[in-house]
Amino acid sequence: MHPASKIFLALGLVITLAGIAMAIGGGSQLKDVGQWDVEKNSNWNNLDGSTDYDFSEDVLVMVRDNVRCDTFTLTMENSTGENWYENDECTEEGGKPMGHENDPDGWYHMGTISFWDYNKGEYTINSNADVHLVPMWEVLGDEIVEGATGFFATIGGGLFACCGVLFMLLGGIFAFTLKSPEKTTKISQGPSSFTTTAPLVSGSELINNTDESKDPEWWAGKDEAN
Repeated sequence: MHPASKIFLALGLVITLAGIAMAIGGGSQLKDVGQWDVEKNSNWNNLDGSTDYDFSEDVLVMVRDNVRCDTFTLTMENSTGENWYENDECTEEGGKPMGHENDPDGWYHMGTISFWDYNKGEYTINSNADVHLVPMWEVLGDEIVEGATGFFATIGGGLFACCGVLFMLLGGIFAFTLKSPEKTTKISQGPSSFTTTAPLVSGSELINNTDESKDPEWWAGKDEAN
């Protein structure tokens, strides 16, 4: 096999495997989009009975998925006693919020506390279930980055795999079309020498030539020719 075909086949195999691994990793990242960690990203919860909250940014109201949407209540008030928070709409049967299929596993997004409704400041939160408040734009940014990374990794991995297959095809073509390099034989006679390319001689031909050289008549014919 010609060395060029071996190189192309080896490179093609390596590139193809790298592309497949990259595509699988990218697909895994895309699958994980939306499965963010609520407790890790939360900046406030009432698990310890706390009710005071310093509102400074839009936050998602997250509860466990064993809380029914149609029975969940939450109020966020300041000294004026006004509450502007409202839950998102529930599904027709009432147990889940609309869009629950996009929520992280084990959690429901019940609503959003927004700057459209509240100013920065100290508020008192009361709810009938354990609540985690999660900064909305921080989570959204992380999910966009993760999704974009997974998408481009998947596309890039596919392109890498295609390039690897092309390299292997070229290696196969070279294997059938390119001849292996011939061996060269250096012959020295006296003070001068030269190099020539000689085909390989089979063992039987070499034996026949040796046997002929031992025949006196063969040498006589060589002398007459000279």
